[in-house]
Amino acid sequence: MQKKRKRKLRKKRLFLLLLILVAISFACVKFIDVPIRSIIIKGNDILTDNEIIKESGLEDYPSYFGVFSIMVKNKLKKNKYISNVKVSKGLLNVKITVTEKKVLYIENETNQKVTLTDKIKDDKVICAPYLMGSVPLKKQARFLKAMNKIDKDILCQMSQIKYDPNEIDSDRYLVYMNDGNSVYLTVNKFNKINKYNTILENIGKQNGILYLDYGDYFQAY
Repeated sequence: MQKKRKRKLRKKRLFLLLLILVAISFACVKFIDVPIRSIIIKGNDILTDNEIIKESGLEDYPSYFGVFSIMVKNKLKKNKYISNVKVSKGLLNVKITVTEKKVLYIENETNQKVTLTDKIKDDKVICAPYLMGSVPLKKQARFLKAMNKIDKDILCQMSQIKYDPNEIDSDRYLVYMNDGNSVYLTVNKFNKINKYNTILENIGKQNGILYLDYGDYFQAY
C-alpha cells in the first residue's frame, strides 16, 4: 500500500511539475512575443514618420525581442534621402534618429525632380527653390558647392533661382524669395544669404532687390 501511495505521490508531483513547466514556457513565449508599443522618430523633414516606419519594417509593430537595431538601421540606410541613421531600443519602444541628405534645389518646375547634395533625383515634393532654366555644365560644380553653403532654413525661404551672368561676373545668380524680394549673388558669396533674416530687420517691410554680389545694398521696387 505504501509503495502505491508513493507512486501516486510521484505521479502527482511529476504532473504538477509538468504543469509548472508548461505555464513557465507559455509565459516566456507571451513575454518574448510582446509587440513594440511605440516608435519614436526624430530628424526627418523630407520623409514622413509613416514612410520611415514602413521602410524599417516596423509598420505592423512586431515582437519587441524580434527587432534588432542593426537590421532596422541597414534597411533605412538604403533610402536615398538618408545619409545616416541611429536606432536604439528602450522599454518596449524603438527610437529612430535620421540624418537626411540636404536638398539644394528642384531642378525642373514641371516634373519637380529634386537635386540633392549627391545629385540624386526624384519626384518628391520638397521645401527648396526651383532652378529656372539651367546652369552651364562648366559652372555646375561650383554652383552645387555654393548652394551647399546655404542653410536649410534659408533654402526653404527661396522660391526660385536662376543663372544670371552679366558683363562683370559670369558666375552671377538671381534668387527670388518667397516674401517678394530678389537677391543677387555671385557664386563665391552664396553664404551671405544665410544672413538674410538679419538683413530683413534693417530693411523693414518694403520689397525690392538685395545686391549681395557687389556693394551689399538694397534697392526698393
